[in-house]
Amino acid sequence: MQPPLILPDQCVISLAWKLQKKQFHRLQKEVVNIHYNNRAAYMACNLSTLISESVASLESDTDIQTAAAYMAEHGLGSLVVTENGEVIGLFTERDLLTRVVGAGKDPDALNLGEVCTRNLISVSSDSSCAYAIKLMRRNRCRRLLVYRHDNLQGLVNMSEVAHALADHNSSKNILVNLVGGITLVVVLVVIGMLISHIPDMMQLADRTLK
Repeated sequence: MQPPLILPDQCVISLAWKLQKKQFHRLQKEVVNIHYNNRAAYMACNLSTLISESVASLESDTDIQTAAAYMAEHGLGSLVVTENGEVIGLFTERDLLTRVVGAGKDPDALNLGEVCTRNLISVSSDSSCAYAIKLMRRNRCRRLLVYRHDNLQGLVNMSEVAHALADHNSSKNILVNLVGGITLVVVLVVIGMLISHIPDMMQLADRTLK
């Protein structure tokens, strides 16, 4: 599917309406098609390497128009929603498309607390990518809140984990190919040395028989 034409000066809400109408999303649901056959690469990938120390958040009484403009300005796909400093939910591009634009709601009349996703799934920062993938698949979500002890460290999403796994898998394949190549060279050298000594070995065998 071709993405809809977007003008640089287009209003954030009208842009969201166009995306909803065209049913175009940055990530398709089928993006969860990740290879499970490389367990070693899975276990080597850790969430602590994927999260950032800064978490974008807004208070729950912030109106949707302001929140959408903030996300567009900072290039964000999601916002942590807080109330009196406590995390109560997550507001994503999908929430904007389905719960505001798709529902025909006025973005100035709604606040984040009314439309954010509240059933959040969290994970420890020392968890493996394998565990994160299983958690997202089990709960049918695309993002996880990452905590270190009781402190929120950041967010990870399906695409970030998928890319990290691909990088680990690629690195492992390169190492395996390198080791395999070196082994092949050694074998060929040994074979070459044996071939070069065949005449001497035959002469020695003749002398022994005589």
